[in-house]
Amino acid sequence: MLIFLFCSLSQLFSQEIVGIKDLYSENNLIYKISDNQLFSGKAKKVRKNGHLVYEEFIENGSLIKSVSYYNRTEKPIPAMTTEYYANSFDRKKEIRYDLSQNWNELRYYDRENKKTLIEEYENDKLIYRCEYLNGKKHGTEFCFDKNGNKLKIQYQNGKKISTK
Repeated sequence: MLIFLFCSLSQLFSQEIVGIKDLYSENNLIYKISDNQLFSGKAKKVRKNGHLVYEEFIENGSLIKSVSYYNRTEKPIPAMTTEYYANSFDRKKEIRYDLSQNWNELRYYDRENKKTLIEEYENDKLIYRCEYLNGKKHGTEFCFDKNGNKLKIQYQNGKKISTK
C-alpha cells in the first residue's frame, strides 16, 4: 500500500512542464517534439515579460483541459477553463470567469460540439440556467426579471411554450 502511494505521489509531482511549441499533435494525441513520445504534463505559453497566458494539461497524449489567463494582473487569474472529451480536441465544458472571479458561466457541449446547457453564477449563486438540444433552447430556462423575480420559461426546439 505504501509503495502504491509513493508511486502515485512521485508521478503527481514529477509532471513535466514544457512550452506549447515543444509539442505537436497527430490523430488527436499530443507528442513531445524532442523524443516523439506521448506527452504527459503541462504545456505553457508565457510572454517575454513572464506573464502566463495559456496552459494545457495533458495525460498520456490526451488533452484533459486548458486554461487561458487574464493578462492585466501580476498573479495569473483564469479567464476561461476548457475541459475536453477523452482522446479528442472536442470541448466538453467551458467555464468563463470575470476578472473579479465573482461571476462565472459554464457551457456544456455534446460530442457534436453543440451546446447542451448554460449556467451563470454570481457569488456562487445560480442566476441563469438554460437547457439546449441540437443547439436550440429546449427545456427549462431559469432567470430573473428586472424586479428580481424568478422566471421559468419552457422551450421546445427553440420555441417558447410557457412562462411561469
